[in-house]
Amino acid sequence: MKKLILFFLLLLFFCWESFAQDFEADGQIKILPYEPMQVRDIEGLTKDIKLFHKRIEQMLPFLNKRKKIIDNEYFQFVPALENFNFPVRDRYLIDKKFYLRVSGGQSALKLDGVRFITRKSLVTKLRPIDDQIGELKNESVSNSDPATIVLTVKKKTDAGTKEEVYSLSNIRNPDQRVKFVRSYRDNLAEVIQAIDKYVEGTIRADAKDVDTMLDGLDSGGSFQEYNSNR
Repeated sequence: MKKLILFFLLLLFFCWESFAQDFEADGQIKILPYEPMQVRDIEGLTKDIKLFHKRIEQMLPFLNKRKKIIDNEYFQFVPALENFNFPVRDRYLIDKKFYLRVSGGQSALKLDGVRFITRKSLVTKLRPIDDQIGELKNESVSNSDPATIVLTVKKKTDAGTKEEVYSLSNIRNPDQRVKFVRSYRDNLAEVIQAIDKYVEGTIRADAKDVDTMLDGLDSGGSFQEYNSNR
């Protein structure tokens, strides 16, 4: 019996030691260091982010010329889509938006910030409230440092609203930190793709307008003098 008690005491001691190693002296959760491969992943993602920020900034004059930048912001959205969560068959509405915060004049437009907002809302009747909003943002894109990327998660339930804020400084797992930066990079790529589609659509619409006008001029009859006395 004594051996069994001693065994449990030793197990409790080692568990406590392991648990204590997860925290700093001030109570903060210890952040696990990167492995060499993860360091290279972060470096590669940072280069992509810097390139994508620059590419988006190059598109700003076009958007401004088309009067799409309003109150120093440009945004696009994905219409709300209904999603089923099998096998429970709960129905959710999911929508997504992105915002670009801009500064400067026509000849010197700058990209100051980027926000991606995703909302998932339970719409099944007679079910508890379940509303989740995720905001992935970077309010200082000038140096393209992943450390400035922040994820805010708000969860609204019958018990109230809970909010958590995550960044590279408080995400413990290095794999998850890499995933965090990669998600921001991938969303920037979607922004570029979305604006490219708008540019292509605008070019096609302009070309159609020109063709329509030229076809009308080419197919018209002979000009005649207008007699105002009739």
